[in-house]
Amino acid sequence: MSASDQLGRQTRSPAVRRNGSLQSCEPCRKSKQRCDHGRPVCARCTTKKIAARCFYHPAPMTKQAAARRAAFPPQSQGLAQHSSTTAQPPHAPIESPAAYPGYLGSTSYTAILAEYRTELALEAEDSTVSDPFARSIDPGRLQSGLKLLKLLHNLRICDNLLRRYYSRVLVAVIPEVIVTSIMRSIRDILDNLDTGQDMEGQLEDLVGKISQNTSRPLSTRGLMTVEQYCATFTGGNLRWEAIGIVFATSGISLMSTPDSDPDLNQVATDNQTRDRLRAQLVEASGTCLSLCDQASSVNELLGFCQYNDMALLTHHYGDSCYQSWRRLGDLSATIYAAGLHQEISQPDDCPFFLRQWRRMCFAAAFAADKNVATFVGRPPYINHRYCTLAPPLDVSEPRLVVGGDALDQSVSELDNSGWAITGDINRVSVLRLRFIFAVFREQALEIALGTSENWDLVQKSTQIIEKARETWEACPARLRYDAPGQKHAEPSPLSFTTLHIYLDYLYTIFLLRRTVVKRTDTEKEALFDTSRLILSIVIKANGDQDSVLDLRRHHAWVLLYYGLPSASVLTLELLHQNQGIGTYSTVLPRAETIRNLSVFVSCLSWVARPGHGNYHTCKAVEKKLSHILDQILDPQPMAGDLFNDATSGLSSFLDWSNPNGWDFTSEYLDAFTL
Repeated sequence: MSASDQLGRQTRSPAVRRNGSLQSCEPCRKSKQRCDHGRPVCARCTTKKIAARCFYHPAPMTKQAAARRAAFPPQSQGLAQHSSTTAQPPHAPIESPAAYPGYLGSTSYTAILAEYRTELALEAEDSTVSDPFARSIDPGRLQSGLKLLKLLHNLRICDNLLRRYYSRVLVAVIPEVIVTSIMRSIRDILDNLDTGQDMEGQLEDLVGKISQNTSRPLSTRGLMTVEQYCATFTGGNLRWEAIGIVFATSGISLMSTPDSDPDLNQVATDNQTRDRLRAQLVEASGTCLSLCDQASSVNELLGFCQYNDMALLTHHYGDSCYQSWRRLGDLSATIYAAGLHQEISQPDDCPFFLRQWRRMCFAAAFAADKNVATFVGRPPYINHRYCTLAPPLDVSEPRLVVGGDALDQSVSELDNSGWAITGDINRVSVLRLRFIFAVFREQALEIALGTSENWDLVQKSTQIIEKARETWEACPARLRYDAPGQKHAEPSPLSFTTLHIYLDYLYTIFLLRRTVVKRTDTEKEALFDTSRLILSIVIKANGDQDSVLDLRRHHAWVLLYYGLPSASVLTLELLHQNQGIGTYSTVLPRAETIRNLSVFVSCLSWVARPGHGNYHTCKAVEKKLSHILDQILDPQPMAGDLFNDATSGLSSFLDWSNPNGWDFTSEYLDAFTL
């Protein structure tokens, strides 16, 4: 290049696009590479020896403008006036992460000035920190986003999976109107792409727009409607959290869809294809969250997405998998950073329905945290001592969404505890009850997993049990599986859900009574009674099969979580009594106990199939318990040292306080080999 060309290149001013950024040459723009904007040839094209192809298109996005307008329909004028997420030009730089600190508590660096804001005449400031340095979307992130959009465009079955999920499941946490709005918006966007134009370029624009939206906080107003709230993360404001909710919820629904389902067979005709489809949804949900990790915003939408993704991971990998435990940690971080654990942190511009939905998000995360912590024997992430503990009100979603007089009437019909006096069981009713008893579970875990020696252990345990029993009896009868007059003749989502909650309540009592027995060697009879009751209910629950939903993954969880510890206590006690070890004032009903244990072991043999997350755990437990039952039914003579070694190993194997640490692969049972 001559000196005159170099001088001309240095003095010629680069063109500036309408958004203020320098225009890139076409090769750099299409390959999403950083351009130095040099004229007439940029340095990158010179280095790559494609100088002949380096040119600056005067209007590079003109051909795609119509397609973009169809893909992102304009918002209503009223919402646009109040939304902070106004439309941005395509390929706008992504806002820098870590710009939004989230909830800041009373010990934070801003706490003192915030407390005296009125006295010091300080105005409240937006906690979003402006960053002069903006980042373009990197190629790896762009390719991940493209794969997600293409997968979502092709998987029409997601629409049916979502409808089926909300028509049959009572434990759904995310409000149905949110999921429906997201799915409808996504279909509108993808179906309105101009197939006669560059589809890849249109999808790239979508990825950039969605990533830009995700980097901003959600905007709310005190008087906004549900439709306006949903518009903040749909349409032109579509976010990766919203897309992740679709993938995660569809995956959960797919996990309970029978293989014979006609909609499923249209897209996956064999087991291998169906397994691949499940794996795709798991991966897609996780990818959406990884894209959210690079954004600077935390909100209830992200919490909902993380919750469903965590549930999906347990279905796919098993309830003790590290992936779900790690996602639970992410969810807990979101709960704290978004301030969902503190009712007083909710701003004045938060509408009533959104307050309830944020309570639902917190309640779901809190309850899941205690369940997972119990199963793996680890301390919970969320500590109730730092939380407001306000459960959502027992108001149905339709009444909450419609608002007005219908909502006022529903609220007026609640009792002093927040329960609806009359009416059917709603999803929020189930979530509310699970949350209330999760508080008792955390109190039980403090005793069971705590390292300090409590001199008043028996008294504390008794107080928690009595308080839990009083709370249970005060709950509406329609939610109590054991309430007089409750009918459970036909298996249904309702009967399975109420039974599950009843088991959760009983298992908290089991944990406390087992702690007392282990540390004081007293009150064994109460522990045996609770164990027998739990085991009998677990067996009944496993026998109730739903013709519409495939609940084997859920039944496997029930068997391992509630049934195995109870069966372990009874099995060990039978073995000890069989061998005459110790002195017992209580003799278990041998025939009944052995019969129930045999049925329990049989259930473990078929409840999970290959490919289910808990399959290997169920098979290992079945094998070990079968050996123990064989020894109880047909005891073999053993030498003294060998017997002591076997029972010692058995006690270690049945370590009730850490089910995830149960040694399913140890060889201590060789002494029982027939």
